[in-house]
Amino acid sequence: MILPNATIGVFGSGQLGRMLALEAKAMGYRVHTFSPDHDSPTGQVADREVCAAYDDLDAVDEFVRRVDVVTFEFENVPSAVAQVALASGIPVRPGSWVLHTAQQRLREKQFLAGAGLPVTPFAPVHSLGRSGHRS
Repeated sequence: MILPNATIGVFGSGQLGRMLALEAKAMGYRVHTFSPDHDSPTGQVADREVCAAYDDLDAVDEFVRRVDVVTFEFENVPSAVAQVALASGIPVRPGSWVLHTAQQRLREKQFLAGAGLPVTPFAPVHSLGRSGHRS
């Protein structure tokens, strides 16, 4: 259980992260954010803003060592970031498999459909060709 006074590490720094940070701080948590952007929406309200590339795994490692739990503000954070957090023993919420699933729309739709959730009709597209279409 992650109780108030703990530090939440957020990878990503947009508007969703800002809303998360504001609510977390109101509940008594500290918030650190990590992204390549300076003076980001999340960084403007976070207790600490780290500006580094997501592929700078040394910076990622240093960041996760200063937080109690890690989360993601959006799905385009490289999966290597979650692996660094997991390797250091920091809880990753949601789990890294969720990040992996959300990073590819077909995988995401197949997961949802497989869980019995309603999804709009979809089909995999494997090329840019216009199969079945006549000019």
